[in-house]
Amino acid sequence: MLNKVVISLGSNTPDSNSRMMQAMMWLEENLISFKCSAIYSTPPLSGVGSDYLNAVVVGETKCEQNEFNLMLKDYEKSSGRTPEAKKTGVVPIDLDIVIFNDQIVRHKDYSYDFFKIGYRQIVPDQS
Repeated sequence: MLNKVVISLGSNTPDSNSRMMQAMMWLEENLISFKCSAIYSTPPLSGVGSDYLNAVVVGETKCEQNEFNLMLKDYEKSSGRTPEAKKTGVVPIDLDIVIFNDQIVRHKDYSYDFFKIGYRQIVPDQS
């Protein structure tokens, strides 16, 4: 059985464009029927720090939600995401499951522009 997943991507490092491209290529390799929004910039939610590059990816996976989430977190760690970096507001790459099998699993993220902009690009009938 395939599970539909919608993932929010973000990065705010000086090399964020290449980090976003690498993450999208990794997701394309690990998802079935991969579809991605454009990469776009949004201000940090806290109002502090560098702007983020964001994107939204939709695809399908044979993995269950927890298993796929662990894969995302492993990718983040391998890309330099550390607790120390998070405390300083430096985000090399952030990959979060927002929707899994049509269930919103990150309600806050779902409501923010950093997600809505990209989600509307690939699922245009969403408000």
